[in-house]
Formats: sequence, structure tokens, C-alpha cells
Amino acid sequence: MEPLISVIIPVYNMEPYLARCLDSILANSYQNLEILCVDDGSRDASLAILREYAEKDPRIVVIAKENGGVSSARNAGLDRMTGEFFAFIDPDDFVHPQYFERLLHAVETAGADMSLCGFRTVTDKDLPLSFETPVSAGDKLTVIDSSVFYKTHNYRSYGCCKLIRSALVRALRFREALSYSEDSVFLAELGEQNPELTVAVLPDTLYFYYQREDSLVHLAKLDGRLAVASVYGEKALASRKNESIFLDQAIKRGLSTRYLSAYILPDKAITRQCSRLLRRCGKPLKKTEIYSKKEKLLYTIFIYIPRAYWLFRSVTEPDMRKWELAERRKRREAKGKVSIQ
Repeated sequence: MEPLISVIIPVYNMEPYLARCLDSILANSYQNLEILCVDDGSRDASLAILREYAEKDPRIVVIAKENGGVSSARNAGLDRMTGEFFAFIDPDDFVHPQYFERLLHAVETAGADMSLCGFRTVTDKDLPLSFETPVSAGDKLTVIDSSVFYKTHNYRSYGCCKLIRSALVRALRFREALSYSEDSVFLAELGEQNPELTVAVLPDTLYFYYQREDSLVHLAKLDGRLAVASVYGEKALASRKNESIFLDQAIKRGLSTRYLSAYILPDKAITRQCSRLLRRCGKPLKKTEIYSKKEKLLYTIFIYIPRAYWLFRSVTEPDMRKWELAERRKRREAKGKVSIQ
């Protein structure tokens, strides 16, 4: 018997994109799906669209709740799911017609706990998108263990593009206090609870991430970024294994957030908190084995000399420097207007 896959879709004011997302799921070659659509207090026609689809297809289950954020919505789906496997799909994205078939084939062929595929970012310029290009036969798999999946520089922290065995999550849920990168923390804690985790990696591009200007990633605020870095920091400092993903993510996110708060979106309080967090990571940084000696030296310099990290970002990412200059210009213009008045 084909295993049931629970598809969890958190929905909040997604009226323009919802039909495309649902149609791509319903058109999939693998049909044994439980599609859990969690409406998180939408104020547009999203809930009506979900109910209309549910009337036509019994696989769609609509869960209506008060607004609590994307993590709260995903948790409601996790609480309700009954499938042997589950997958997250965002309501403005869509999937290849063989999305579930390929991911399930990969995880079963490898006897893995999770499978993942590639994704492609699309904008309105790319639509409508053709699926004529055939995907691989499904046997070109790379199977990796937890230590490789969570290894520095290789961590795939997004919630999409994955099929996961439901038994792995047990009581694990998203941290609802986080407003940014909550899926990254969820997956890191999944690995912490399942140290023998194995992952089947498919080379195929099967997930299509629709990029909107008003997406949460674009709108992530500094305090939200700091909150995520702090979670990783507290985990890294409490962990007996400093090689864990938590230390790597705490340092990288701490450096990035401090850079933004010091040079692009000025916030002295956030900058100070980031510096404290990074200095606390200095001790485990000396002991960890996830970095080479050269990398340790580089990160140590970045932690204690913020200007060095600014120079690194300016050279390696010219667009960040352009953003910094544009923000400075905006602040000067705003200050000039205030002075004139």
C-alpha cells in the first residue's frame, strides 16, 4: 500500500497565489496525499478559496485558526497530520508534477529518513513555467548522514524541498516566538534529536520558489534576525559537541546581523547584543573542529574587529555596499528635510 504523505500549507492572505499552489499539488503523479491547509486568520478570500477546493477534493483538509504566525500555522498542521511522511509547501510556491513521486522514491530507495531536491527561484517574468524538461530517473541519489547534512557550509536550512518521516518529529515543534528563519531552527533541532539521521539527495529541481517583494524573508527585521542568532548561540553554548551546526549558525548569523545593524540599518542596541553573543562564541570557536586553523583565525578577526567583516562583505558582495550607500543617502535626505522644517 502506498504510504500517506501529509502536505502542510500555512496560509495567510495568499489569495492571488493559492490556486496555483493547490493546482500543482493536486496535479501530482502521486495521489495518496493528505493536504492540510492551515488558514492563519486570513483577511482576504484565502479561506473561501480553501473551502471551495476542499468541497471538490476530499484530500484537502481546511484548518481555520486565529492569526498566530507561520510557525503557529505549521505547528497546527504537525498536530493534525496522520501521514507516514510529511512535507511543507508555502502557499505562493508551486511544485513539479512529479514532486512527491520523486521524493518518496528517493527516501524509500535509500532507506533514508529524509529526502530533498533542488529548487528554482521564479518571478512573474518566468511565468507561466513549462514542465516539459524531464527529471532524472530517480536513481541518481547521493545518500548522506547527519554529520554531512549539517556540516559547515552545506546546511540546507529551508523547510521546503524536503520529505520527512513523521516519526522523526515526535513532540518537536516550531518556535512560535521566532518571526524569521524559523524553519532553519526547526531543522537544526530535528538533527539534534535524531543524530543518526540519513538524507537522500536528489539532483532534480522539483520545487519552485516564487519571489515576492513583500515576502517575510525580504521584510525580516533586525530583532528577528538577532532572535534566531541568539537561539543558535544558546544551543551552541549548551551543547557538549561544539562541532554542531548551532555554533556555525550562531557565528554566521551574529556577524551578518551585526553588519546590518552597524552599517546598513543602524541600531546600536542590536549591534551591542550581537557583539556580546559573538564574544561568547569565541571560546567554543577555539575548540571546535568544524573549521580549519585559517577559518578559525578569520572568524576570530571578524568577531573582534567588526570593520574587517564590513570590508569582507563589501568586497565579496558589492550589492551590499550599494545598499549601504543607498541607505546612508536616504538618512541624509531625511535629516535634511527635518532641518528645513
